[in-house]
This record gives sequence, structure tokens and C-alpha cells, in this order.
Amino acid sequence: MKKLNLLVCVVLALSLLSGVAEASFKGYMFGDFYYVASHNNEDYQGRNGFWFRRIYFSYNPQLTEKIKMRLRLEMSSPGDFDESAKMTPVVKDAWLNADIGGGQNLVFGLVSTPTWGSNVEDIWGYRSLEKTPLDLMKMGSSRDFGIGLQGDLDKNGTVSYNLLFGNGASNKSETNKGKKFYGSLAFKPAEGLLLEVYGDYETVDEDENYYVYQGFACYQGGWGRIGLLYANRHYNKNDNEFDLGMFSGFAVISASDKMDIIARYDKMLEEPVQKTVSYIPFSKAAPSNMIIGGISYEIADSLWIIPNVKYVFYDDPDVGETPGDDAYINLTFWWKFK
Repeated sequence: MKKLNLLVCVVLALSLLSGVAEASFKGYMFGDFYYVASHNNEDYQGRNGFWFRRIYFSYNPQLTEKIKMRLRLEMSSPGDFDESAKMTPVVKDAWLNADIGGGQNLVFGLVSTPTWGSNVEDIWGYRSLEKTPLDLMKMGSSRDFGIGLQGDLDKNGTVSYNLLFGNGASNKSETNKGKKFYGSLAFKPAEGLLLEVYGDYETVDEDENYYVYQGFACYQGGWGRIGLLYANRHYNKNDNEFDLGMFSGFAVISASDKMDIIARYDKMLEEPVQKTVSYIPFSKAAPSNMIIGGISYEIADSLWIIPNVKYVFYDDPDVGETPGDDAYINLTFWWKFK
């Protein structure tokens, strides 16, 4: 209750400030009515209900002509089909962004990482339906506390970059000696075509480190967009090495000004997901294949409904039986306010 009261006080204070300074107060929320038609864990089969997967409140003041900031709070449901808990607000963003000239920006604070924050999530465009692949499979983090530099390398914006040096602890406190370096480079060689390469490297201590590399390609136009992604996460601890790879492809077709047809396929390569995934608890016994199909319809300004199906099947494991298929039937709702 104390946390909720604190959130209300913060929201009211920011609302009053937004009327004094040049600022915006906005946010969005999305969730589903879900039905688990089948699942590798039989206890989850038949589960159904409503939930909010995310609620965001953002305060975005322009502090000076060259400096802006953001404070964003996030709330979410547990999403594990087991825990019954209230939504708790956490700080998602808290950053300063300074325009240092020449199309370059210096950022500091709790910021969006280049992992999928540069282009992948924006082009996918349906965070309300599902996370981007590396986010979903917990192969990277969307936030980190650090300092970064981003911008264009030419006047036409054909080549852009995003660099970040951070804790490697997401939006949590730092608890080790290691740090993490991120970098992405994007090219637009032709109208509608975007190519992006990404990499990061993290040291936890002298005997433990990680690195991720990713390639992303997208082509888009008035008809919609298609995208392909490949990524690999390499883990090294005490000379024990492990690779986790994945492939993903999606298509978003604009059927009309208000309707999109959405399809996506994510495949884990050789190894299963290593951590429990919220809202879609994959089996850890075998590599997964996930198919998403949906139709997005804007029923009013800034209000969408997205009936969709998420279907997961598994490759044969090296040991044991193949897990049963998972099928989720959802009616997703999504709205923005500002």
C-alpha cells in the first residue's frame, strides 16, 4: 500500500510540473485475456484469465534547449501462472540526454541498451503482442545504468551507431567488479532496407564472462515490413564454455490503415531456453520453436485489440522424451495516453 501511495504522489507531482515546464506526461498499457489450450506442464492446461503484462508512466521534460530527461515507471503481473501478487512499480528509465552537436547525443543514467533498443523493437512494433527475441529468451537486457554515445555518422542518416558502457546489472544495483560494453552499427543502403550488427561483452569476474553478437535485417514499405534476426550468446566460466543461439523472422502486413496481419517464428538452435520466460513458460528440456499469428485492429485512436495465437513445439532432446506442445489463445488489448 505504501508503494502504491508513493506512486500516486509521484504521478501527481509530475503532472503538476508538466504544466509548468516544457514536458510531456504519457504512457501506455497492455495485457490479455489468455487461455492455455495445451501445455507441456499439465498443471497449466486450461488456465485462463485477465492480466496486465505492462503498465508504463513516463515523464519527459525538456530541461534546456540541448538537454532532456526521462523518468519512467513500470508495473507488471508476475506472469508465471503460479504466483498471485499485486503489481509493483519499479523505475524503468531515469536518464539525461544531451545534444552535443553534429547529430550526436550523450546519454547518462538508467537507459535503454543497444541490444534491441536501437532498431529491432521499433521495427517489430508490437511489444504489446510479444517481446523481441533476445528479450523474450532472456539473452540480454533492455536497460542498464551507464554512459553512452549515439548518433549518425553521416548527414543523411545512412549510418548510425549506439555505444554504451554500463554495470551489466539491468535496472538493478551493481554487485560485482565487472562491467559491460555494448555497441551497434546500422546501415541503410537503400530505401526501406536496414541492416544492423550488434555485439556486447560483459565481465562478471576474472573467471566469468559473456558476449553476444546479433545480426538484423529488415525491409519495409507502405505494404508493411519483414525482418530476420540471428543471435548467439557465448558464456565462459572457469574455462567451461557454452553457446546459446537463436533465429527469428517476422512479417507485419498492412491490410488497411487500421489493420495489420502479424506472423513470427522464433527458434532456439541446439540448446533450450535457460531461464523461465514470463507469460510463456517454455520447457527447459529441449530447443523450442514458437509461432505467433495475430491480427491487430485499431478500434479507436490509440486503442488496439489483437486476437492472437502462440504455439510452441519442441525438437527432440538428447536425453528424455520430447515435451508436449504449448498453445495459448489470447485477446490482447493495448492503449496509449498522453
